[in-house]
Amino acid sequence: MYRVERKPVIVLALTLLLALPLLPAELWFVKTLVDRIQQWSAPQPIGPIVASAAWLAILMGVINIGLGVPIPMAQTRLNEIGALEGQRLLLHKTARLPLASVEAPHVGDLRERAMQVSIYETFNTGIQMMQNVMRAAILIGIMLVYGQTLPAVAVCAAALLLAYVSGRSAESLEKLNRMQAPNRRLLSYYASLMTRREAAKEIRLFGLGGLLADRWKSSYERQADETGKAVRASELRKIGPELLSALVGGLIVAMLVLLPGASELSAGDFSILFMVVTMLVSQLPDLIGGGVILRRQRLRWEDFRAYMELEEDKDRREEQEPVDSNAKIRTDVSSEANGAVASAGPANGFLLQVRDLRFRYPGALRDTIHDLSLTIPPGCTAALVGENGSGKSTLVKLLTGLYAPSAGEVVWRNVGRDAVEVKSAASAGESFSAVFQNFAKLQVTLRENVALGKLSAIREDTALQAALQDAGSKLHGLDRQIGAPFGGIEPSGGEWQKIVTARALLRDAGFVFFDEPTAALDPQAEKEAFELFLRVTEGRSALLVTHRLGAAKLADTIFVLKDGRLAEQGTHEELMRRDGEYSRMFRLQARWYE
Repeated sequence: MYRVERKPVIVLALTLLLALPLLPAELWFVKTLVDRIQQWSAPQPIGPIVASAAWLAILMGVINIGLGVPIPMAQTRLNEIGALEGQRLLLHKTARLPLASVEAPHVGDLRERAMQVSIYETFNTGIQMMQNVMRAAILIGIMLVYGQTLPAVAVCAAALLLAYVSGRSAESLEKLNRMQAPNRRLLSYYASLMTRREAAKEIRLFGLGGLLADRWKSSYERQADETGKAVRASELRKIGPELLSALVGGLIVAMLVLLPGASELSAGDFSILFMVVTMLVSQLPDLIGGGVILRRQRLRWEDFRAYMELEEDKDRREEQEPVDSNAKIRTDVSSEANGAVASAGPANGFLLQVRDLRFRYPGALRDTIHDLSLTIPPGCTAALVGENGSGKSTLVKLLTGLYAPSAGEVVWRNVGRDAVEVKSAASAGESFSAVFQNFAKLQVTLRENVALGKLSAIREDTALQAALQDAGSKLHGLDRQIGAPFGGIEPSGGEWQKIVTARALLRDAGFVFFDEPTAALDPQAEKEAFELFLRVTEGRSALLVTHRLGAAKLADTIFVLKDGRLAEQGTHEELMRRDGEYSRMFRLQARWYE
């Protein structure tokens, strides 16, 4: 937090530390006041007593006002900074993780646990622990000066015993908290499902509200029951040490009177010892509580560090040294294509070569993509077809750099006049674009929705309007709010498709991916979308992923995927003559239109 904003860190540390020397000063003024009251008799002036009382009042004013006001102000600001910085670090890290890691359940559980770290609580508790330890040392030192060695040792022993038991209890509770991370994610999912606009239709139509509410309640009660049992066991373990600590506090007060030499103490001496013992005993819970918090935060910081140390997507690092590996995505300006080769189109755009590609999801028992090789020449429009589960979406994520291959390589090469060397589609900036099936429907302005394709053009109204027009959109007013929940307009499915296509057009990319872009469109909108696809891909390399085999006929070449392997490759006419997998799927689909 010191790197983010220094002032509140310095103010909090200084005010807490400056309060330390005021403690013995306050005790000395109390002793002086009590002694002067004891020694005063009627003929003597009361000026010294009034002076002592005045100095004590001034000192208490400094403590309560001079130090008391800045501390909560600094704590409030540091709480804001800590929450913001913790979330920023986690979001920044998540954005740099490979997509396969982000989608993995165990990474989601780790992120859930890491989100419980409190930077502010760790810092503030640490500072207060330092202050409490030094205050306790000062108080114990005063007891030793007055020869109260035995009471000092008794207080320390009771504190150590209670700290040990409390620490073990806190560790047990935190381990339970870590085990409950998957259930907390499930609770969050149920709550989101019941409140999200996207799921409202099905929930109301099928009457799922009660079922989901019961599941949420059941999971919550089960978690609360586990936590309640653990807390009860923890508190029961602390009963003995806490009773012992209270007993020790009472005995120490008695020792002040009963121990040898007590008769030689003045009223001021007895007052200061009584205050020291009272303050020390009352401070023990805060001191032990701070230690418990730090112990709990230590376990949470282990999860936070484990999340921050997860391997990042090398294509999303700002700087990276060249790495040799068996599985890579790279630029190659001289190698010849291997595997299936598409029919060549115009010599524009990017050359895409896939060689012996394999991919297996984390924790899976078998590969999703098996030894796949293909080539899309510059300017070629290719289609990728296959049944559900054949690996089409996974392959697109590999080609776009969203997944790292388990083996093999994806090679990109710009063959245009201005050669651009890139390591993957993900790091190629504006050289690549994509329209996905589940594209982002952002509830922001129309301007921002389109400018996702090229953020540097967010203020270029002419370019944004031209992209929308070329995409066939009838929307106007770039600063109009999109999304009914925020009082904006609600585009239809076809209009959303045009907004997303405008993003791709704005980027003016050399290679365009279309992943099931018409899955949610009606026939007329679908026809318009495919016509738009032909316009967008003119002079570019492109890959269309679709279930609509009639649309695949528009491509220069068609790749047929089956069980993660390339089953066939060729034009529509060639594949129909072969009477293979593509022909079977095409005839099966055509029967619905007979």
